[in-house]
Amino acid sequence: MKYFTGRDAAIAGIFCALGIIIPLLFHCIGLGSFFLPMFIPIALAGFFISVPAAATAGVITPLLSFLLTGMPPFFPPIAPIMCIELSVFGGSISFFYRIVKWNIWISIIIAIAIDRSIFVIILLAVVPLFKIPAGLLTIGIVLWQIPGIILIIAVVPFGVKVINRAISL
Repeated sequence: MKYFTGRDAAIAGIFCALGIIIPLLFHCIGLGSFFLPMFIPIALAGFFISVPAAATAGVITPLLSFLLTGMPPFFPPIAPIMCIELSVFGGSISFFYRIVKWNIWISIIIAIAIDRSIFVIILLAVVPLFKIPAGLLTIGIVLWQIPGIILIIAVVPFGVKVINRAISL
């Protein structure tokens, strides 16, 4: 059984490109980190490609975005953190939806819970290096991103249905 096919690579490439374009649009109106726009295409990718391909797309997207646009920055270490986050997020969605066979809603909600947990752990480890109180900053960032989490839960399942309809035409 192949775990990373040519089809997966092509689809991952499309979602990586969207992962660069969509954040640019959000940042143009000042809503970038608030709505987690890079997470939307990686979440969608998780529903259509294998776990390794989705995890790889999650690592590649912030790196390519940084190389092409300068965002997310490497210092403070936003891009490296996002590589871990998006890899876990896309891979988790793919695992729960394509392997465990959970429905769209459960897959995305569990993946968000895992991703946010990983994010908090990373922040608690990294933030003290910058002499900032980790607890308060971590709570603030997580609360700041709640609209993005809501957007992901609202948009991604709809996007999966639209893409599935388009594929079946």
